Amino acid sequence: MTDSAARSNPLQTFQWAVFLAVSWTWCIGMFLPVLLVRDYGIWGFVAFAVPNVAGAAAMGWLIRSRESSRGMIRRHDFLVRVFSAVTVAFHLWFVWYLSQAGWVSGAWWPWLAVGIFSISLLSGQKTEQPWDALTPYLISVAVIAFSLWNGLEIKLAPGEGRRFLDVPAVAWVAPVCIFGFLLCPYLDATFHRARRALDTQGARVAFGLGFGVFFLPMILFTLGYSSLLLGDGVAGPRVLTAIVLHMLIQSGYTCGLHIRELASEFGGFDRVRLRGTTVSAGVIALLCGAAVLLRFPVTSNISPGFELGYRVFLSAYGLLFPAYVWLVVLPLRGTEQAPGPRQMWVWLGACVLAAPAFWMGFMQKQEWWLVPGLLVPLAARVLIPRGGVSGQRMPARSAPEIPSSPTTIPPA
Repeated sequence: MTDSAARSNPLQTFQWAVFLAVSWTWCIGMFLPVLLVRDYGIWGFVAFAVPNVAGAAAMGWLIRSRESSRGMIRRHDFLVRVFSAVTVAFHLWFVWYLSQAGWVSGAWWPWLAVGIFSISLLSGQKTEQPWDALTPYLISVAVIAFSLWNGLEIKLAPGEGRRFLDVPAVAWVAPVCIFGFLLCPYLDATFHRARRALDTQGARVAFGLGFGVFFLPMILFTLGYSSLLLGDGVAGPRVLTAIVLHMLIQSGYTCGLHIRELASEFGGFDRVRLRGTTVSAGVIALLCGAAVLLRFPVTSNISPGFELGYRVFLSAYGLLFPAYVWLVVLPLRGTEQAPGPRQMWVWLGACVLAAPAFWMGFMQKQEWWLVPGLLVPLAARVLIPRGGVSGQRMPARSAPEIPSSPTTIPPA
């Protein structure tokens, strides 16, 4: 099926735009701005938001056809699945903290948090139509309205004001944000699901609308409640509870979408629901076990142990995954070759060499290290032959078709 063979209608485009916004509302967009505002002030949020919105929206323009999306999935199936698996694990870490952090009081709260997350996860895992994502999106919109109506005070932190070589620390962080947010979307299976469902014009509109209109309020809301989570804002306990519910529902739904992609096969859809339900049950059981056996210190602010783990997970999206796109995906674009040993070794080697600099920049807060660290994977591109000469030709199979009708979309 070519893009010209099945035109996207305006209703379908709108539905996929909302789907994209929900699928990209992660524990990154709902919490990373809190840390960036604490460390760098408002410019930390700008360094996060601009490449985030622009990079995600650009995928709808740069992947020019359904066939290009299918080919990319086919060539890089393993890393696309790793991306989804790490995303699910990252959200488990985040939700575990939400259930233990003390932002919502009561001995019953950890179990209620797990229950809300689980219901949302199962809802996302069973999503067959893009308009199913309207429910979690509208819940978050209601939370935003409720929080503002009930006195959420927006008070931005000034940042720590650190400088290196007389350059503000945030300026050393910004290139890594650009690198990560511009390239990570090409490994997101939910994005490819939307791209394969839309024609060229529909994809451009859906991705632009999804991130420039529907997703942007989500991260602006994060900016608004950052001072509250850092202990500087003023709001009643009902507002804080509503914010945590927003985080749980969006995290659960995102996990469900990625579990669905992990359970799918690019040759057909038989047993996808059974596999997805099995994986979902395992994820929920793991989270329940963690809630029983392990507990973070109860605090109203951010736990140092949690933040260390959070930053470790972030490193996958700041180095590991974007470096793969830069060194493996882009050189093979437009070919029918699978990644070869040379590309994989260059990618892994570049990540290993860059990792100490990223550790110094993000864990030790010596941000100037991030620029030489980023130069390692960027420069490693010269070791990759144009067109993936060392790769192997892919077998003739394709990712599943997603019909254009908004009422007959099968699981992807």
